[in-house]
Amino acid sequence: MLIVIMLSGMLAQTSHAMIVPPKPTENTSLIVQDVTIVDVKTGKLKPNQSVVVTDNQIARIDDTSDIDVPDKARIIKASGKYLIPGLWDMHVHMDNYMDSAVPHFLANGVTGVRDMGSSLHHVQITHKLNQKGTLTPRIVYSGKVVNKFPNNQVPPHQYNLQTEAEARKAVRQLKSYKVDHVKIYSHISENMYKAVVDEANKQQLPISGHLPFTVGAGVASNDGMRSFEHLHGMHIATASKQSGLFNRFVKQAEQGALDKDHLLYYEYELQAAAQYDAVEAGKLFEIFKKNETYQVPTLVTMTSLNTLAPDERIRFIQPAIQQQWAQIIKQSLKDKKAGVLLKKMEQINLDLVRKMNQAGVPIMAGSDVTYGMQNLYYGFSLHEELQLLVKAGLSPLQALQSATINPARYLENEDQQGTVEAGKQADLVLLDANPLTDIRNTTRIHAVVMNGHLLDKTALTNMVKTYPVIEEFSRSRKKK
Repeated sequence: MLIVIMLSGMLAQTSHAMIVPPKPTENTSLIVQDVTIVDVKTGKLKPNQSVVVTDNQIARIDDTSDIDVPDKARIIKASGKYLIPGLWDMHVHMDNYMDSAVPHFLANGVTGVRDMGSSLHHVQITHKLNQKGTLTPRIVYSGKVVNKFPNNQVPPHQYNLQTEAEARKAVRQLKSYKVDHVKIYSHISENMYKAVVDEANKQQLPISGHLPFTVGAGVASNDGMRSFEHLHGMHIATASKQSGLFNRFVKQAEQGALDKDHLLYYEYELQAAAQYDAVEAGKLFEIFKKNETYQVPTLVTMTSLNTLAPDERIRFIQPAIQQQWAQIIKQSLKDKKAGVLLKKMEQINLDLVRKMNQAGVPIMAGSDVTYGMQNLYYGFSLHEELQLLVKAGLSPLQALQSATINPARYLENEDQQGTVEAGKQADLVLLDANPLTDIRNTTRIHAVVMNGHLLDKTALTNMVKTYPVIEEFSRSRKKK
């Protein structure tokens, strides 16, 4: 699993260098006529509105009766439909899968993504794609992940840093590649963590990622980390201090025990959940609120790990990837202990998200999607994450906010995105049903507007390819 963190308190305010898709080349207007706009700030519905898009911006919104239709305007008749801002998936890994990731995101109304770990070569390739006029979602990048890898099998999207000097050099290299933020990973030592924070501060780069094993959650939040991924370390951070769990956990991490036993981390988190301290948790949640430290729970990751037979979405996955998934699932079935622990983690994570949300801790939706884990689907898994957030206790409005206005605030770009308002970027999703009554309605997509480009139902259907299902999965689906 991969994870993220961003600096605000210690760092100067910085603008994000996100990769932006090209504008429309046609000099015509687009009108979404007689639609109900969902105000994601308040949860109010604004019926009988017409939205005029010119170039790549929302030029005007008014009552349908007051809108004059410009000549040559393209009209979408939207009576009975609902308009929401484009959705953001705030934790993805695209790297070598851009060819399928991009159409899948757009077909699912995902108009922005935060890539939480890619090779620097991949960052360069994506910049060139947009320069050539290829339509993609908006993308913010961490580039390579800052980490001290526990073995020599270092993936191309991670640094294996051994010294503070190497850590500082890595941050400077990331700056030269114009990444949007630095992502820290779990295994980095406390001293190296401090060096990364200091160098990122100097380079005016935000920081996001995993909570390092040896650093307290409150300390990291106060240091400026603006998002924590996957709830890693959050159960330990909210356990009773008297239990001594955190100190024992840090000692095990420093001795390398967590590197040798991949299940030991989960065992500690489960012990910590059983010793949850509401008072200590409340103090930590207040720190998160004060510092605007976002949680990106990626609940769908654990659900996917616990799902050992794919559903009908498997037809969107190339057979070669299906074969990889089949091998991963085969190995998972052999590891009975892991299966039990991960099932328990799924439940305690839902419970912790409920407590955080009730306390007012800001939350963003992320899927952790990569084809390196089974049952995660670009675009599709974000909708599943929204449903899991509702299962964890968020209202449909709060879940919708986690993928719209909250990412805009996190990226310090609320004046340009996150709501359907005049003057903002034309990233829109037209739905056939109201998402505030049932969050599953975010999947009922009629059309998408990506930076002013209209992708109608036909275009959305055609951009997602289907493939034959391999024999292993065909058999498992028939058994169901």
